[in-house]
Amino acid sequence: MNKRLMILGTNEYQNPVIIRAKELGYETHVFGLQRGEIGENTADFFHPVDILDYDRLWNECQKLHPCGVVSICSELAMHPMNFLLRKMGIPCNSEWTEKISTNKYLMRQVMKEGGIESPNFILVTENSAIEDIYAATSEFIYPLICKPVDLSSSRGVFKIEKKEDLKRALDYALGWSKEKEVILEEFIEGPEYSGESIAYKGVYKLLAVTEKHTTGAPHFVEIGHRQPAPLTLEMLKKIEQILYKAFATMKIQYGAIHPEFRITKDGKIYFMEIATRMGGDCIGTDLTPLSSGYDFMGMVINVCCGKAPDFTKIYEPKLAENHYVMNQADFDEFNRVRAEEPEIIWRYSTMKPISDRPVLRSADRAGYYITIR
Repeated sequence: MNKRLMILGTNEYQNPVIIRAKELGYETHVFGLQRGEIGENTADFFHPVDILDYDRLWNECQKLHPCGVVSICSELAMHPMNFLLRKMGIPCNSEWTEKISTNKYLMRQVMKEGGIESPNFILVTENSAIEDIYAATSEFIYPLICKPVDLSSSRGVFKIEKKEDLKRALDYALGWSKEKEVILEEFIEGPEYSGESIAYKGVYKLLAVTEKHTTGAPHFVEIGHRQPAPLTLEMLKKIEQILYKAFATMKIQYGAIHPEFRITKDGKIYFMEIATRMGGDCIGTDLTPLSSGYDFMGMVINVCCGKAPDFTKIYEPKLAENHYVMNQADFDEFNRVRAEEPEIIWRYSTMKPISDRPVLRSADRAGYYITIR
């Protein structure tokens, strides 16, 4: 049986799927630019190929004849992955779903049309006149939030407390956007969560819900995650029901799904976005298997090889938390835990020097460590 698996991406967040694939008996062929990333050494075979060079990637795929193509946490890698899967005849999400899931404005439109509760929102481009924006948002309730339609990892996000701050915030967000398009919408108050799910032939399974902690306004960079989230069984059932409706609205059929949402004081659930990939920042690769027991990466590999996901549990579920090192106090706490409670550390990253610069995006964090209890 052919066990050659094509994996797109080499960095630290993609590396767990390389390791898991090897554990499952696959011969791992990893593709990406040669940059000295960990996956270049972890893989059985490293191919120094730009994953955005679709023609060359397809030529390499034809030579290799893999059983499947996988990427787990990267929206950038999701596009060439689906391109190759379609060429190979392996079922995956449609180009329409792929487009919707990587554009926050189009996603909002589809959610609204599908009857999913949404805040008021508009699209702003670099050519939008500020007077027109003021007019279009005259009935919006502040605070508002703006974010590039085409980015993730908190890049370009800005919370707007009053009308006078609107232009500055939009200029900031537009400066980040590659498409020079920003979604401007009412800010939903309430704790932030995400869910890790798997789809196969349009049937969904919610594996875990993550409680998120962020830096708060104005940029909302994530500083920690906890699974399972401390929610009632009743709320979890409500989340599951609404998630599945939203997934169907986006016509998601296959693979990992990472919805992000807030829950208001009165129990309403509002989506921020839904990605057709595994949650990054170790949420999908580490926290979900640890807290749920499910082999999430194994499921994604199966689906990307045209096979049904296996729901056999591989771990005894635990409380799993990811702690991000943002400043010296966080770094000191990491060293304390490593010295006094080493048994609770699942793994940790290489730590970058602590910086005095403001944390504006996920990449500005110094590192992370994962604990289990």
